Amino acid sequence: MPDFAPDEPGQIFLMDLNEQNPRAQSLNISDGFDRASFNPHGISTFIDKDQIVYLYVVNHPHMESTVEIFKFEEQQRSLVHLKTIKHELLKSVNDIVVLGAEQFYATRDHYFTNFFLAQLEMFLDLHWTSVVFYSPREVKVVAEGFSSANGITVSPDKKYIYVADVLAKNIHVMEKHDNWDLTQLKVIQLSTLVDNLTVDPDTGDILAGCHPNANKLLLYNPEDPPGSELSEEQLMGQLPLMGPSRDITGRDLAGKRKHTQTRVLRYRFENLRTFPGQVFDCFGNTLENIAVTASKVPQPLEKECQVQPPNQPSVPARN
Repeated sequence: MPDFAPDEPGQIFLMDLNEQNPRAQSLNISDGFDRASFNPHGISTFIDKDQIVYLYVVNHPHMESTVEIFKFEEQQRSLVHLKTIKHELLKSVNDIVVLGAEQFYATRDHYFTNFFLAQLEMFLDLHWTSVVFYSPREVKVVAEGFSSANGITVSPDKKYIYVADVLAKNIHVMEKHDNWDLTQLKVIQLSTLVDNLTVDPDTGDILAGCHPNANKLLLYNPEDPPGSELSEEQLMGQLPLMGPSRDITGRDLAGKRKHTQTRVLRYRFENLRTFPGQVFDCFGNTLENIAVTASKVPQPLEKECQVQPPNQPSVPARN
């Protein structure tokens, strides 16, 4: 992937979607933190009992992997750096999901840290990547066998962990145990490169950012950007058929709209262990107006709907 700002350090941005005209605002980082080598990747938040927001950020200073812990100062719109976490198992870290104070799962998207070996690993499709659990008392591999473990998130009830395997084009549904180990329950196979995951706290739906064209992603051309997809997976039972609409309008770094076929997939499961149900397809020519169908795949388009933006709280966002 290209470095879009090779002469500038990484930044963390805040966008308040409750504002009438939301804009991305760079957050100032406290003194004492090495901002020059800041290269942020995955990101997750944790809110303690006093409603203090902590931001956990995967960082790649000098091509290494660390997890940086910040405290979010809402009034000052700034971050106070608290701690840097390093461990021999936290190599090639991609994404992170925090479940408690200094307790998190992290995905490793490569087994090797050497560039050439990492490329060979992908070429041979070794399935050696993993999910690591970290706490001050214990660090261990809790799931492995992924082609390239990428995005990770947790269900609203904290019982299940969802892991995206970008090269295998699927999402793994994992049951979380009291000892933090994970057991695979289901693999949702898609037809696109699944990257970052998030969960709707009200419905339990998984929202997945996806790459429809691997070659255009890796061989980036600013005159012909790769575009993106949003996939939506509905995992919890007894949910409305279509659920709430979402604004998934996007712009590329040059400010031009991404004109690409967009596909939204939704699974409705009556039982989290057996996973029967239907798949709902959503196709659109642009990201501004998404046409929705509630038919079984691969039925043609049946019903259109206007996408409306949700009312979202203020949260820091990855660069």
